[in-house]
Amino acid sequence: MKWKAWFHSLAAYAIGGAATALSAAAVMPATFNFTHDGLINMGKIAFAGAWYPVMTFLKQSPLPSAEITTTTTAQVTTTVEGNQKP
Repeated sequence: MKWKAWFHSLAAYAIGGAATALSAAAVMPATFNFTHDGLINMGKIAFAGAWYPVMTFLKQSPLPSAEITTTTTAQVTTTVEGNQKP
C-alpha cells in the first residue's frame, strides 16, 4: 500500500468515526451545541468516536514500509602490459 492511499484510508476512518459521534448533537442539543462549552464537548465526543476506528485501522494496516533505493557504482581500471606502441 502506498502512502497516499494509506493516508486517505486513515482519514476516512477518522472522519467516519467523528461523524458518527457528532450525531449526538442531534440527540442532546443542550449538551452538544455551538457555545464554547458545547464545542469542547463536541470535540471530545468526536475524538472518542474517531479513536477506535483509527486504532482498528492502524492494527490492520500499520505504517507502510519506506521504499529504499540502493545505488551501486563500480570503478573499472584497465592495465595494459607489454610492448605496445601508441
